[in-house]
Amino acid sequence: MKTTTFLLALLISTTSLIAQKNHQKYDFLIRKADSLYQVKDYKNSALAFSDAFNAPDAKITMNHRYNAACSYALANNADSAFFNLKYIATQLNYIKYGHIKTDPDLKSLYSDRRWEPLIGIVKENKDKAYAGLDFVTLNGYKVEVYTAGMENNQSNKPVIVFENGMADSYDRWKVIIDEVSKTNTVFAYNRPRIGESEDDNLPPTTEYIVNNLRNILLKKGLKPPYLLVSNSFGGAYIRSFASNYPNEIAGLIFVDPVDFTKKAGMGDLPYLEIGLTQHQIDSIFGQPYKNFIETLYTEMPEYYVEEVKILRQLTKTDFEECDRNPLPDVPVHFIKAGGFSNSEPPTIYDREKMWRINSNIQMKRWLELLYPLKYGKFFYCSNSSHFVQTDEPDLVISSIKLALIDYDKIQKANKTSR
Repeated sequence: MKTTTFLLALLISTTSLIAQKNHQKYDFLIRKADSLYQVKDYKNSALAFSDAFNAPDAKITMNHRYNAACSYALANNADSAFFNLKYIATQLNYIKYGHIKTDPDLKSLYSDRRWEPLIGIVKENKDKAYAGLDFVTLNGYKVEVYTAGMENNQSNKPVIVFENGMADSYDRWKVIIDEVSKTNTVFAYNRPRIGESEDDNLPPTTEYIVNNLRNILLKKGLKPPYLLVSNSFGGAYIRSFASNYPNEIAGLIFVDPVDFTKKAGMGDLPYLEIGLTQHQIDSIFGQPYKNFIETLYTEMPEYYVEEVKILRQLTKTDFEECDRNPLPDVPVHFIKAGGFSNSEPPTIYDREKMWRINSNIQMKRWLELLYPLKYGKFFYCSNSSHFVQTDEPDLVISSIKLALIDYDKIQKANKTSR
């Protein structure tokens, strides 16, 4: 009996190790494929994706299949690109119609007879997933908006408003919207040029986008107070909203935001801490960086380029548009992603170490913003990517619910003090 038990334990242990090794192989090949994509070796990137998908016990995600399709398309392998795209459209109900329709990686597929039927399927998926989808005309142009939980639209009850990351769509918030719309009215939208929102031919400055958003909300019958939730570059927009209209804010949730606290000269701090000289720092942000930006402007779609330009302007002015006034004393949460993704080519410094140093510097500044507030909270997600809302949606949901509870406390306290 002891021998049998020992052999069984050995078999389980060995099987577990093999499974772990296989999973590590899959993860390694995915990282390899991403790295090859970054250096524009699209043919070998596609091959690495193929090897990963054939690895034993591969856990193939929708995102991995989509990225593989991009590499195949860029490598002029249309058949394999369409295979992966059709799979996620028909089997996984891919809904990012606005994204797939404008993704420059897929340009080589546009003239293929299979393209229109494919994006038609994606459009059907999207329409089914978003029953509250609508369009609001603003300044003569249509803006794509999505509302849910309209039955909860009551006076003085916070409307939860989602602001997307750079050149991103509201699709990323879907799981969170489905949950929080059970108790509150929810509003999400796509800024001009993104998704099915039309191009209004104007720069997406924080002032312009904030005023657009306020006008759209009122057109939909959604009055303040607003609980604003953002990711990445969207953090600059909601910070500007709160700076200009503090009395309309029920709370602010920054999900791994752009660092709108960074001022002139602060960008060098992590490089100096890791041990680089000022000369080395200047060489990194000299001509090579300028070349990168120029290439980006020519290769990326307009909706992305226009927002990059605004971010660069904000950086030059120390984000003056965002924080000209202090944060209102409402629930304010920062959610910081702690998962490092190493898909970029090697450089003269340890990328992960640099990333950790920079994260620590950011977190210190963000915490300082919370100190004066009665209901400030900070969450750190050790294994989440930049898109916490898709990696750990439950955390964002919990953050929203906590902010709503604390907002109610503020309201009750104000009534008692009167």
